[in-house]
Amino acid sequence: MTFIVTPKVYDRFVEDHEKRLKEIIKKENVTFMILNDKGDTIVPSMTLTDVFTYIYFFNNDGVYDNKIIVSLDDSTRSWAKELYKYYKKQSTAIES
Repeated sequence: MTFIVTPKVYDRFVEDHEKRLKEIIKKENVTFMILNDKGDTIVPSMTLTDVFTYIYFFNNDGVYDNKIIVSLDDSTRSWAKELYKYYKKQSTAIES
């Protein structure tokens, strides 16, 4: 499982749940990454599995909007993988 979060979200995790975050980061099947941005990037919430794609978009104000993609389609999953790779390439992994 990979978590890619903005610096603001990471800071909030540390502030509210530092001990739990450290435990999560230590797990070998979990990667926790911080997006390298200047704090103004609005990243969608994504769940991507071998068969299911779920993407929840924020609006320009950073508030959840009713813009959701739910799909079992291979082409949607392929597009979502590219979106994931895009954000992953711009992120740095947090080491335990």
